[in-house]
Amino acid sequence: MGIFRAIGLGLTIVILKLLLPDVMSGFEGTLAQFFGLTETILSNVQSNIAG
Repeated sequence: MGIFRAIGLGLTIVILKLLLPDVMSGFEGTLAQFFGLTETILSNVQSNIAG
């Protein structure tokens, strides 16, 4: 059953990307900024712990 959920999720993402490209672009940009910020925070914490 898990493979069908993964295929369904993939198809949903593709359909949303085709129907709502501006919304998906904004969502992708937001995720990229979030992960970039998370990476920066984690590297700063790690360098502060190391000394």
